[in-house]
Amino acid sequence: MSRRDYDFERDVAVNLIVLAALLCFRLLIKVSLCLFQYVYVVRENRKEAKRINALLHGNIGSYEESYLLHDAAANGQAHVLRTLIEQGANVNFRTPDWCMPLHEACLGGHYRCAQALIKAGAKLNPRTIDGDTPLTFACSRGSVSCVKLLLNHGISPDPGLFTKSPLHEACFNGRHEVVEVLIDAGADVETVDSQYGSPLHVVCSRNYPECVELLLRAGANVDATKNYETALHVAAKAGSPEVVQVLLEYGANINAKDISKQRPLDLTDPGSEVRKILTYRDAHPSHLMQLCRLRIRHLLGKERVKFVQLLRLPPLLQDYVLYKFFK
Repeated sequence: MSRRDYDFERDVAVNLIVLAALLCFRLLIKVSLCLFQYVYVVRENRKEAKRINALLHGNIGSYEESYLLHDAAANGQAHVLRTLIEQGANVNFRTPDWCMPLHEACLGGHYRCAQALIKAGAKLNPRTIDGDTPLTFACSRGSVSCVKLLLNHGISPDPGLFTKSPLHEACFNGRHEVVEVLIDAGADVETVDSQYGSPLHVVCSRNYPECVELLLRAGANVDATKNYETALHVAAKAGSPEVVQVLLEYGANINAKDISKQRPLDLTDPGSEVRKILTYRDAHPSHLMQLCRLRIRHLLGKERVKFVQLLRLPPLLQDYVLYKFFK
């Protein structure tokens, strides 16, 4: 290799190293700004958060101008929102806490605003700094129309990476109509949240019997545990007779023990309605028809609804296995 070729290759290598260093430095600056923005949002210093947001995203309209779109979406002012969009407002403008106009529309349950934003090119599944998506906000609000709108545009009913669970949000607020929509869309009824456990644990702790039955009918494991506690343990502590009755009807194990070796009966208050129900069930085992139904459902697994239709059973028995007339 000649001296000239060697110098040329060395210069190229040096230039590449310098370029890589500049790119890394730029990335470091951006990451640092994001971290500072997060700190200011947590500390509720909105002024500094806005300033850093402008540095990160450039001058795509002022924060105040873009906030008009957020404000219109949050208040359900569809005509104002459409006017702002026609004037060039950015439908994907993020506030310091990463909230976009579609988040606001879904949180408020404003279907027409959400529809207009999606039509104008709004991102369908962005997450806020707290891990909320438009779908989780719509589920929390109980807006069936917004939930269906997002699902019809291809959003998965199951949680993504670093996002909250739509089904947990609906369950936490007792939105049984939304729970039914999510289940019909194929949501996993046994999705586990590190804080709340399964959706069944959530609805049992908050006393929502309609949601409990929807989850169990869809195949949720009645004896799923969170820190060794079953849903029946949770319902017993919450003191909910209706929820306890539904769980028992779906075969909850009355003798399951938690980490302290206590049964659900041990967690009830003396003289309470729940204690009476559990005491009675403890002394009176389920009848044979019920045991057969539970066994069939257990053998079929989570896909039981699909497979029961294939069994050569009279319609009345199929309905019995599927709890279609249980109340």
